[in-house]
Amino acid sequence: MKTKKLSSHIRKEQIVDAALKLLGDSDVRKLKITDIATSLNLVPSALYRHFNSKDAILMAILDYIEEKFAKNLKDVRETQDNTIDQLHELLIRHVRLISQHHGIPRIIFSDEFWGQKNVKKRRLYELVSAYLGKLERIIAEGQNKEEIRSDLDPAVAARMFLGIIQPGALLSFMSEGEFDIEEHATKAWPVYKNMLIKK
Repeated sequence: MKTKKLSSHIRKEQIVDAALKLLGDSDVRKLKITDIATSLNLVPSALYRHFNSKDAILMAILDYIEEKFAKNLKDVRETQDNTIDQLHELLIRHVRLISQHHGIPRIIFSDEFWGQKNVKKRRLYELVSAYLGKLERIIAEGQNKEEIRSDLDPAVAARMFLGIIQPGALLSFMSEGEFDIEEHATKAWPVYKNMLIKK
């Protein structure tokens, strides 16, 4: 059966999505172009028309994560007026993203990103740093609106927000999904919220 020809943008999205699904059950090192192609009912050469290597697909996954972060930030800013509500909704969306894509923690904690390949490590650092910067601005705005206590360092508070997520993601990754990251975030949120509003 002939596979329908799609636009380059749509096909790239499909490839990234397929790679993320495969990474939900396999290590990054074991990810192969042939497996991604098979899951999409394509020949490997069809993937090479869009990505010239596995590294290029991994970098595209980082772009995908960055796009999701940006969309979540935009959506919560548009739908929530109160800063605390914005941060709470953002936490829920961030954790949901990890729960829906088990391949994301595999990438974040993979040797492919923490080994000698500095380009990918740098790209990941820039992605996380940009996200933290946006969180910091939200927290600073909350201080200006007197919704968040003024004596907090916004940069530290932003890193602490991410600190709710990363240990849960790591434990979920190490336990092959046995650790419930959503339950962890639900229990951790009131502690973080109290830190933001109580002196």
